[in-house]
Amino acid sequence: MDRLQCLRVFQAVVDAGGFAAAARTLDLSAASVTRMVADLEAQLGVRLLQRTTRRVALTDEGAAYLERVRRILADLDEADALVSQRSQTVSGVLRVLATPVLASVLVAPIVPRLTARHAALRVEVDVESYAVPSVEEHDVALFAVEGNIDTGLIARRIASGVSALVAAPAYLQRSATPSRPEDLRYHQCLRYRPAGQPTQAWTLWRQDQPDAVSRVVVEPVACSNHVEALLRMALDGGGILAVSLDLVAQRLASGELVRVLDGWVTAQWSLYAALPSRRHLPARTQAFLDELALQSAALLQQDR
Repeated sequence: MDRLQCLRVFQAVVDAGGFAAAARTLDLSAASVTRMVADLEAQLGVRLLQRTTRRVALTDEGAAYLERVRRILADLDEADALVSQRSQTVSGVLRVLATPVLASVLVAPIVPRLTARHAALRVEVDVESYAVPSVEEHDVALFAVEGNIDTGLIARRIASGVSALVAAPAYLQRSATPSRPEDLRYHQCLRYRPAGQPTQAWTLWRQDQPDAVSRVVVEPVACSNHVEALLRMALDGGGILAVSLDLVAQRLASGELVRVLDGWVTAQWSLYAALPSRRHLPARTQAFLDELALQSAALLQQDR
């Protein structure tokens, strides 16, 4: 027995003055309405309504019960309205998980805009290094993967892009600029390497000729599982780095970095936002995702 539904039906029968009228109001069959009131009376062990051929009337027990039922249902409706209103208002605490580079390049510029626009919003950003995020304690967890996603997470794709080779002008001034992928063997290369995994060969292909593929084995002068550390090395003239063009778009635009082997790319990637549920996203989460998409699109536009 759906106790709450039975309470609503009981109230409707009294307010409508009969079972048939209540059934029409609730868009239920008369038999269903009759059965639910009977189930409620059986559960309570008392008769709530006196039934005659012309009308229904409350018993003394029914009148006392209805008074409490009205209060309960009114409180429930008020609670539903309050929660619904809060879910549609950008407020509360938004908990975001991001890797260091995503936190710096994507999340940090978004937060001031969101909090300035929504005074009741607070944002907590946890920064960790990970391959696959955990979303149990967060509203949104950001991660980037190469190729297709296969993590079992509920995730929404935010943006896609490519990685390519970049270096600081200072490095290229003292080293011969590579003209073909094979030249990388003779350069100082900075490599991203997940903890506990071996360094893989660089696979490059031309964006305008997908069949033109080159696989180059290089001995890196430095490697790390921290993209921002590698980026700092590249900016200081430490060597050539393969990195998402999205993440270094502003550096390329300012001239702090330049592309190496222009036209060649090293990976295709997608940025995802992992979510705890597919349904009923709070307004604060949706506002963050919308702003994240705008920020990603702006960065991608800069690297074109």
